[in-house]
Amino acid sequence: MINFPQWLQLISPIATVIGVIIAAWSIYTNTQNAKKRGTIDMIVQERNNSELQKAVSRVNQLAKQNKECIYAAYISEDEKFAEDRAAILKVLNHREFMSVAILGGALDEKIYKSFQYSMHMRDWNNLSGFVTELRKKKQIDTMFQEFECLAKRWKKKPLKEKKK
Repeated sequence: MINFPQWLQLISPIATVIGVIIAAWSIYTNTQNAKKRGTIDMIVQERNNSELQKAVSRVNQLAKQNKECIYAAYISEDEKFAEDRAAILKVLNHREFMSVAILGGALDEKIYKSFQYSMHMRDWNNLSGFVTELRKKKQIDTMFQEFECLAKRWKKKPLKEKKK
């Protein structure tokens, strides 16, 4: 049997460690790329969702009239407010879903924030009073808490203007 010098016997374990590091890095970068791609796909889907866009427009109209109007439209039993209630809940549920995905790490926060910061913050500003009242009425303090958490986080670190 050939007797290899001691340094040659170290080559195999070192090569294995290097291979494992390269594989781990590859998996990490592929995961990050997939998260970024998924985020972009969600943004495109969000922008192409005509029902969501219609709901957002309606909530914005209600907020411009009077922010209390949003809560009044929601709690009213009158059927003429049914579409307004549906629009409010559509926007809230969508923002909550996206916030959960971002805070849970399923979507890339930096990319989503750069595309949706203004709309997300506008919707929170329009609906935060409503969420507070809804929590009191339903006695559920956790309703739409992820939406609130992300809005507060972004308020602390607003989107910065890019230098030209």
